[in-house]
Amino acid sequence: MHSSVSDAFPTFSKRFEGYVPWMYLDIKGLVTIGIGNLIDPEASALSLPFVDHSGARATPARICAEWRKLKGMPALAVRGHQACRTVTELRLSDLDIDALVRQRLASNELGIEGVFRDWSEWPADAQLGVLSMAWAMGSGFFAKWPLFTAACSARDWRAAAADCRMKEAGNPGIVPRNTANRILFGNAHEVDAQSLEPSRLYYPDVLHGTGAQV
Repeated sequence: MHSSVSDAFPTFSKRFEGYVPWMYLDIKGLVTIGIGNLIDPEASALSLPFVDHSGARATPARICAEWRKLKGMPALAVRGHQACRTVTELRLSDLDIDALVRQRLASNELGIEGVFRDWSEWPADAQLGVLSMAWAMGSGFFAKWPLFTAACSARDWRAAAADCRMKEAGNPGIVPRNTANRILFGNAHEVDAQSLEPSRLYYPDVLHGTGAQV
């Protein structure tokens, strides 16, 4: 991916996911941490360097106990991450959250590169748009989005903008991400149409032209 995309991604996703150093339940009841990083199933949490309030490294047994405690409180899923703060004791440092985000972003890109051979040549805004969708749905989402995938393969960014809306019912938090993604693909259309610099990320600006309308 373009460096402009990798540099912008953490701040971009914080707007939609928050920045949470404790375990919490997402809207689907899945244990999550950081910037929307799933640690569900339980084994996903065991590799993380959790510490307690004293700074002592948490044992695997303690991590499992807290994970299971949270999983056993499904009512918290609709109350947001702040509701889980007072029922958890373990935390990740900022450095460890940032490392987790970079790791997942790199993993998602590997999956995307396997679908789009010209990925490295895409406008930065298109790359960020696809990475945003992969962050929300997983890098294998393309199998269930044939029209969107075909549009991206053809670099038809206006069609991608028209077909990038993720399901919002029961998940109002996805609405602003959908809006941002439409802007990103609209911007990508203008980058190609106007022969602008593809490595530059234009978002959050909205480039002039019909492609960027939301």
